[in-house]
Amino acid sequence: MSEDKAPSTAGSKANATFSQSKTELFIRSIPFEVTSTELSDFFSNVAPVKHAVVVTDHEGKSRGFGFVSFTDADDATKALEECRKQKLNDRLLKIDFAKPRVRGDDKEAKPEKKPISTDVVEKRRPRLIIRNLPWSVREPKQLEKIFAKFGNVTDVVIPRGDNGRMRGFAFVTMRKKSHADIAIEKTKNLKIAGREVAVDFAIEKNKWLNNAKDTNEVDESESEDETPKNEREEDDDDEEDEEDDENDENDVDDEELKDLEKQNFAPTKTGLRGAPTSFTVFVRNVPYDATAESLKEHFEEFGEVRYALPVMDKQLNQPKGTAFVAFATEEARNECVDNAPATATTSLLISDDVDPRYVFDGRVLAVTKAVEREDATRLATASANERSKLLGKAPDEKDKRNLFLLNEGRITANSKLAEKIPASELEIRQKSYDMRKQQLNKNPSLHLSLTRLAIRNLPRAMSERALKALGRKAVVEFAKEVVEKKRQPLSKEEVIRSTKEKNSFGAVKSKHGVVRQSKIIMEQKGTGSLGRSRGYGFLEFRDHKAALMGLRWLNAHEVSIPEILEGATEEEKKSLDLGDSKKRRLVVEFAIENAQVVKRRRENVMKSRVAGQKRKHDDEEGDDNDEEDNEEQGQDWKNKKDKVKKSGKKGNMNKGGQKKNVEEKPEPKSQEEVTRLVIGKKRKMRKLKKGK
Repeated sequence: MSEDKAPSTAGSKANATFSQSKTELFIRSIPFEVTSTELSDFFSNVAPVKHAVVVTDHEGKSRGFGFVSFTDADDATKALEECRKQKLNDRLLKIDFAKPRVRGDDKEAKPEKKPISTDVVEKRRPRLIIRNLPWSVREPKQLEKIFAKFGNVTDVVIPRGDNGRMRGFAFVTMRKKSHADIAIEKTKNLKIAGREVAVDFAIEKNKWLNNAKDTNEVDESESEDETPKNEREEDDDDEEDEEDDENDENDVDDEELKDLEKQNFAPTKTGLRGAPTSFTVFVRNVPYDATAESLKEHFEEFGEVRYALPVMDKQLNQPKGTAFVAFATEEARNECVDNAPATATTSLLISDDVDPRYVFDGRVLAVTKAVEREDATRLATASANERSKLLGKAPDEKDKRNLFLLNEGRITANSKLAEKIPASELEIRQKSYDMRKQQLNKNPSLHLSLTRLAIRNLPRAMSERALKALGRKAVVEFAKEVVEKKRQPLSKEEVIRSTKEKNSFGAVKSKHGVVRQSKIIMEQKGTGSLGRSRGYGFLEFRDHKAALMGLRWLNAHEVSIPEILEGATEEEKKSLDLGDSKKRRLVVEFAIENAQVVKRRRENVMKSRVAGQKRKHDDEEGDDNDEEDNEEQGQDWKNKKDKVKKSGKKGNMNKGGQKKNVEEKPEPKSQEEVTRLVIGKKRKMRKLKKGK
């Protein structure tokens, strides 16, 4: 009898596993840059996602395939049909139902996945979990109003993260289990704020983790059933050959998939893509052109490195200047952290006593132990003020040379903007960056200006008037694009930095508008507008905020013919040679200045301000006293004239007039001239008295 029952038992297990696979999708041809979170967001647009994971190798890099599980089989079917037609990062995904792994007769079958027990729910009041919750649901009353239709609600909890952000799920406790059953039954297609949610019984965290672990074991076994033969058959059905080639790179064979059994990519938060953070270090002040390979090679001086991962800004697709490095042993990690410099700086000048192992491409690296995501959020919040000093870097704070602006406007070969720029112009930009870096490294008196921009690759026909008009246009267009949400606005730190810079120099109402000065360098000095331009110049803005706006709009901007002819007369337009002015993209950077020259310039400006204020004050006093003194001074002048007449002294015609009469000023012709002369004399007397 036992032999007869065995097949039926095995068949029931197979049916159970097959039914479970209907809620699990196997995804292939995933772009390598896509993370588990992005994969989950992609499928969440169609149906509520229970769990999503992108499979990675031992270095934490994507293998090009993954799994997505749903709470309901209908949701999985819907996602399979709709997501096959949509592209993720310009690539169509290959989606199938996950299949259970079938072992040979000589191998012991994996224990059947235990269903989630509802005993825990029955022991206490039934608690429901609502997943895929919209961010707009913030108050418990909103959910209480919805679930009160199905029975008495005793409690509603909407968890938040350490930084106060919503986490996308909530818990609702019902008075009776029958009420909870009704709620689950009635909310299968429930939408809250236009977003479909998933409602299920909540279980204890440790039981959920054990269940998730079992799910991952099924996921890994599922991947082993995909053979290269099947993958090639599906590739033949594709219409585009280029896409087939990319998909072949993502396809894997059985032996590679078996290695995945050694990896743990559970849905719990375990640091860096499932890797333990105990042997991982966090590195700051990393050069922006550093790669994973170059970082790994550099840190192998301390010991074996599992992987190195530069941190990227997802929106800008540019490096953030930080990285994670995972060591294979605790000894190597401790060797790296314990001997690291106490502090690191963004200065390009390196002290002689710094260990060369912590210098990477001329930068001193700051190395600390990596922490869990929750701890990192807490530490970031606690040190917000210190971080703002390091990143804001106003002139009176730590980085007085403003070296952090060296990377402002830099376009790397891997950025999206580089696709629009010819290779020759990218080479010009890199040479300019290297030259500026070398200048700042050699001369400590040089610094980067907060308000002055250096502009290269200018059309030779462009005048200073046209350049100034282009600077004003850049600020206006930047503001318009921010309003239209085509461009990111300036950050809070950048605005604060601009305010501090303005206050440090003294707030003065500008008479020149947003652009104070424009200057184009000529091939021969002193030729003025008649000379030939060297193709570069400078723009001085009113404040740092305007300079940032101008730089970000002008950088890589293609100058048009109307912009070149701005402000030119009809005769000048006819004489201009516009042959080399087409398709020129500007190279814009913050200008390098000498601190001593800037100091003298500021002193002269301050002196001129003080002199202007004194002159204004004197003029106001003079206007008050002039009318009172006019009659008295006019009478004195008449008395002097009468004395000359009474003296009767006349000059000898042969010898000429006396010296006294020669030096005397001609007699004024009117009372108005007398008044002006008196006012002028009084002003001179006041200046002489104050000078003493």
